[in-house]
Formats: sequence, structure tokens, C-alpha cells
Amino acid sequence: MAIFASAAARVLPALLAITIQQDRGFQPPDVSLPITLGIAVSASASPFAAYSLERWGVRAPLIGSLALLALSLAATTQAASPWHLTVAWGLGVGFSGSLSAALLGAMIGSRGGATHCGTRYGLLASMQPLGSAAGLLLASRAANALDWCFVFQAAAVGVLATAIAVVLAPISGRGALLRERKFKRHGAAPPKEKNWRFCVLATIFCVCGASTSGLIDGQLGMICMGTGLDLTSSADVMAIVVFGGAIGSVVSGHLADRCPARTVLALYFVVRALLLLWLPFTGFSLVELARFGALYGLDAALTFPALVRLMSGNLGARHVGRAMGWMTVMHLGGGAIGSAGIGALGPAAYAVGFAGLGLACLVAAGLVVLLKDARAQGAPSG
Repeated sequence: MAIFASAAARVLPALLAITIQQDRGFQPPDVSLPITLGIAVSASASPFAAYSLERWGVRAPLIGSLALLALSLAATTQAASPWHLTVAWGLGVGFSGSLSAALLGAMIGSRGGATHCGTRYGLLASMQPLGSAAGLLLASRAANALDWCFVFQAAAVGVLATAIAVVLAPISGRGALLRERKFKRHGAAPPKEKNWRFCVLATIFCVCGASTSGLIDGQLGMICMGTGLDLTSSADVMAIVVFGGAIGSVVSGHLADRCPARTVLALYFVVRALLLLWLPFTGFSLVELARFGALYGLDAALTFPALVRLMSGNLGARHVGRAMGWMTVMHLGGGAIGSAGIGALGPAAYAVGFAGLGLACLVAAGLVVLLKDARAQGAPSG
């Protein structure tokens, strides 16, 4: 529930950025830069979020993240200058986003080793795109019927109510800490020969972030509206992307546990590259953007369960928590670079940005083959 509610609220800045810009008389960089900063801040704080989960369990960090998100959403309605958005979106939404569904899903899903982690991760991660889709559909229609301030206020109340529910829920925070102590007694740090695998995974996560978070979370709404779509149509395209992501998370988790993770992940990146190279030739019509959104959302979500499974198999399940914190840094850092690059190019040069991201995805597909596959489900341990 917490993942669903926070995801529904986090899509509001990207969805309503143009509306706020026009209402407040801001310039385009005044709303795009805070979104990019928020992605970068989320990346920077992810290792600390991973440590907090290992140290204090789920309850306390999750309550703090939800409370900060609610405060940031409420503060947006009082924004009278660009720096107000920088504080609310860049710092508030950014820090709250460091406790991501990816991090929670990887730590919980990797319990018991790599054998079933893809399926567990996929089920948990699917809550994020479902929440995003619900937020997009509800917020776009509420903003048209009422105004954007009401949408942010309602979202703040909903997130705060979720935080209260987490306070009252019987969540145990000792499991992660006890497991960490056990690992410290029975294991040491990853061997040095695993360092190059860590670097390869970090590069792959960076490319994945640039071609998903940077494009979809940071810029897709503005791309749609910049090409002439109204708010509701833009939200529908974004909702199609995230609905595809929800399906992709579950399907990919199942596939990652039953098929060679390297093979399916390389295939995902090749398909993503082809989609990015194809989009500039569509004319950016509603039908073509919707078709792109369905295919791209499905492919974007397919990659993460396979990546988590490969990370568990290459770095060890007991190191997934903190490693995922640093991988999230690379993923969201790549997202910040991609968002800033696409935003700086502007509508007239979108094709250049898409082509660059497509070529980067092909490089990531090549890097995947350097990693070793985790054991498939049912395979012998020896």
C-alpha cells in the first residue's frame, strides 16, 4: 500500500509541471530543473536509505519517507517562485524517493538467495507502476475539473494517511537487522574478483536509468504536451506506459527465475534501443505515442527483475541490500543525466536524444554477456 500511494503521488510534478509553469508564469527550466534535481537527490541518498533499512527495519524509514513526501506536496501549492519548487521537488520529493520500490523489492525479494528473487521482486515492484498509473489518471482529470492545487493537497492528505496506516500496522523491523548481524558473523566482504562485476552492473544500471527514469519519469509528460497533446491525453499516454510496466514487472520476474537472465536482459535492451530509435519517426501523434508507451513501458519494467537476479547471483544475496543502494545511485544518476539531456535538447532535437539513448542501450546489451547467470530455479547447487 505504501509503495502504491507514494508512486501515485510522485508522478504529480512531471504531470503538472507545464500547468504550474503557465499558472505561475515560470520559464520551462524553472519546472524541469527541480524534477531533474529530485532524481539526482534520490540517487545520492539511496545508499543511506539502504543502510537505514538494514539498521532500523522497514517501519521507521518508510514513515519518514511518506511524511516528507506529504510535506513536499503540500508545500508545492504555496510555491511563488522557482526556488520554492526546487526545495519542494528537488529536495523534498527527491529525498523521499530514495526509499524506492526497487530498493525495498530487492532487499525483500533476495531473501533465500537468487532462486526465487525475480518473482518476488517483480510482484513488489509492480505496485509502483500501478500506483503511478492511478495517480496519472485521477490527477489529470481532477486538475481539469478543479485545479492543480487541489490535486497536490489531496495527494498530501492521502500520503499522510498512508504514513499513519504504516504507524499502526504490525510491521516487524528486526528481521533485516538480525540477518545483517548473521552475515557479519558468517561472511566477509565480497572478494576482489567481484569488483569488476560490480562496475559492469553499475554501468548497466546507469544506462537503464537514463532510458527509463530520465525519459519517462522526467520528460515524457512534457514531451507529450510539447508536441500538442492536452493534459488528459498526455496523462493517458503516461498511464499506458506504467500499466505496461506493471505487467512487465510480474512477467519478467517469472521469466528471470526460469530462463537465463543474461539472455532475456540482453534481449530487453536491444528491444528498448529499437523502440527509442523508432519513436522520432512516428510524428508524435496520440496513437503513435500510445503505441510506443505500451511497448516501452512493458520493456522498461522487464529489465529490473532480471538485473536484480543477476546482481544476487554475481555479488551474493547477502550483499544485495547495500549494493542495491549504490545501483540505485547509478540508475537515478543516469536518469538525471538523461532527463537533463532530453530537456536541454528541446522538442526540435528530440530525435538526437532518443538516438543517443538507443545506442547506449545497445552498449548495455553487450555488457550483460560479461556477467554470469544466477542458478535457474530447480538447478543443482553444485
